[in-house]
Amino acid sequence: MTVPSTPNSASWWQPFEVAPGRHLDCRLGTLALAIGHGTDEWLVGTRAIPEEEAEPQVSFQIGSGPPGNIDERFVHASEVNTVTLMPLLADRPVVIRPHQPVFLLSGQSITLYLSTPVWLRLLVGEPPVLLKELPVLRLSDTWFGPNTREGELSYAGRTNARHRPSELPDRPHRAITPLTIHNRADSPLPLEKISLPVPMLALYGDEAGRLWTQNVTLTRESQGDLASVKIDSKLPEAGRNLTRLAEPRQEPDRSGMHRALNLLFGS
Repeated sequence: MTVPSTPNSASWWQPFEVAPGRHLDCRLGTLALAIGHGTDEWLVGTRAIPEEEAEPQVSFQIGSGPPGNIDERFVHASEVNTVTLMPLLADRPVVIRPHQPVFLLSGQSITLYLSTPVWLRLLVGEPPVLLKELPVLRLSDTWFGPNTREGELSYAGRTNARHRPSELPDRPHRAITPLTIHNRADSPLPLEKISLPVPMLALYGDEAGRLWTQNVTLTRESQGDLASVKIDSKLPEAGRNLTRLAEPRQEPDRSGMHRALNLLFGS
């Protein structure tokens, strides 16, 4: 297989070549990443970019010499010069808060398109060797649960709770999860906080460079204090010409799960 020397921004997760004595500068959403190829070693430097300054497209540039900023060095002797930036989902659930309060009335359903920042595996050589794994955007830690004994350590995120894929901005550093919620109880369901089980989801890339997961369905049962969680085994419908990029970090229960309502919605 011929490995390109210039990455394609639409399929930026494909392997490409960084010859010895050269380096790659990459800007991926909220991450500025530099990877240099030295003598039997790889040099890595990173810098955070504020989310309001994140570009809608991935940018790459190959330059001569080592990177201008070097945080870490990895010893690796190989005749293969390939580098792969492989995206994957976060290692914990992401607790998402809508910017405005949202209430799902009794008997109603809604599909929201939520996005969460991805992580990257930096791989070199063939077969690929992992240099490190890092988040493209470092989210704050949060505890999600009714008390300190029930719940789990998660990441905190925000959302505009958009209803249609066409409303989503182009953000290559985020994966989109279609979340369908059914409220079968007699009372309204406040969607103040939603725990999205991203470690149980697979990651897909489409032909435009967007990242997707399967559909997740949360159903509040009629008794009101229980909710079921179902992760769709089918490909997400919104993306086109999807490629599976990463497996789930945790294997989901294929038959679905039932959890206390306050462990899913924080209510």
